[in-house]
Amino acid sequence: MANTFVRYTGDGVTNTYSIPFGYISASHVKVLVAGVEVAFTFNNSSTALLAAIPTAGLLIVIKRVTPSAPLVDFTDGSTLFESDLDLSAQQNRYIAEEAVDIAA
Repeated sequence: MANTFVRYTGDGVTNTYSIPFGYISASHVKVLVAGVEVAFTFNNSSTALLAAIPTAGLLIVIKRVTPSAPLVDFTDGSTLFESDLDLSAQQNRYIAEEAVDIAA
């Protein structure tokens, strides 16, 4: 089972879809309808509201795309914070999960 994306099929009525995976930033979540990225907003942290209702039968993919550029910059002589270490580890885990899902 994929950890970083979910697929739905449009029914011509629904425009609210569940986001069943974690993400670091809302900007890391993408929604594609028939392979084209579409506009959406968040109802809450686990629900996407698409700007337009997808046509019945179209494939909807909601996926996480974590950037590979470091989100934390560790500097010599600075204080190491637990939250920075957690964020760095989470980013690396998410990138690894995305790679596994792409390879599968």
